[in-house]
Amino acid sequence: MKEKQSKDSWFVDPAGLLSLLLLAVLAVYFQAWMVGAFLCFIFLLCFGSRLWSSAVLKRVDFTVDPVQGSCYAGERLKLKLQVRNRSFLPLVWLDVILPTGKKPLVRQEGQEEFSWFQIFGAAEQQTGIRDRFVWLLWQQEITWEEELCTFRRGVVEMKGALLQAGDGFGLSAKEAWKPYAAPFRLLIYPRLVPVTVQPFLKITQEAVAESRGQTEDITILKSSRPYQPGDPMKRINWRLLAGSGRMEVNVYETVMPGCAAFVLDLASFCREVEHQDSPGSSYTTTELLKRDLEAMLSFAASCMRAVTEHGLRTALIIPAYGSREAVFCLPEEEKEAALQKSMEALAEINYQKEAVRFPYEEFWQVSHKLGNIYLCSRTEEESQFGELAYHLGRSRARYLTLKRSRAETGEYDCLCAEDMALEPLYVKWEVESHE
Repeated sequence: MKEKQSKDSWFVDPAGLLSLLLLAVLAVYFQAWMVGAFLCFIFLLCFGSRLWSSAVLKRVDFTVDPVQGSCYAGERLKLKLQVRNRSFLPLVWLDVILPTGKKPLVRQEGQEEFSWFQIFGAAEQQTGIRDRFVWLLWQQEITWEEELCTFRRGVVEMKGALLQAGDGFGLSAKEAWKPYAAPFRLLIYPRLVPVTVQPFLKITQEAVAESRGQTEDITILKSSRPYQPGDPMKRINWRLLAGSGRMEVNVYETVMPGCAAFVLDLASFCREVEHQDSPGSSYTTTELLKRDLEAMLSFAASCMRAVTEHGLRTALIIPAYGSREAVFCLPEEEKEAALQKSMEALAEINYQKEAVRFPYEEFWQVSHKLGNIYLCSRTEEESQFGELAYHLGRSRARYLTLKRSRAETGEYDCLCAEDMALEPLYVKWEVESHE
């Protein structure tokens, strides 16, 4: 436990105590008995307060366990907390503050506003949860559960708690940082909205019907075999025929269409903004459309949740940005486990206009496992995945967008949130920081 400087009154400082003692001695010397007795009482009170505050928090144990450590935005998290006083000294009052980060993501049940605290060692204020107790006696233990309302997608790092205690007279107060034995995280998944899944189901049914349950990915060569009558000419390995004279046909990796893979196009949510610096000169900055990005993450998460409930497997690919590596959440036999991994990856996204790097090599290695692929962009014209969509072809790739920027020529070429979301995707945008 690391302690900070005390919030003490001047009377409990060494200089203040020495002054009180000197005044008491002078009062007794000049036979001012009542004044001397009063000063002696104040000296003993302040001295006892100093001794009490110096040791009171050293023997206080505090633990936190996440009863429910993950949920979708708008739902509730639950923590189990326990505090125990192992000191012979009683705690007149004790404040337990749990920092929850700089972004307003969670707050206590019943609170109308976020609480902000200055945690020592941090340059900026943070949101937090405060609980206050009075008269925590020797060896007394209190256990309670705290429900937290969630408001936005994100991750809350829980590394420790700030304990504050005072003597009840306002003479001395102590703060101590109590790190958890096992730090943990609270995961808040994107907000869910009801969506229609008919387009996903129809696309999957068409893929299964056309390929009798599977299709081939011509970008991945699996092997080759001797030519047989009836094999199409475009499958012949002409390079092998020219080199060895043997006529063989290419065999490609098979694709199972019973999966919906979502590929996030983070760069499409940035736009260039031109500013006038002075007459005749200007400069350009990059702006991140945060509300649109959060709406897309909410829409994608809602679609993944809905198609999983209808029996389809899901996958998620997040390109690399900044110092973060690309994320591949591949389909699994256990659909709910795969969905949870994808939701965790969506909760951890912290994109801040960095350059985006798509992992093409890794993508083509696993593309045969992904089935139908949905490219999640702000609009289809702003997508950075035009080349990827071209190589995949219309049989496998569709755009999943917030808005439609042009008229479509065919059904389901572009799946749009304006047509599929049954409730508004945009919610009240909470402040990013506390002034």
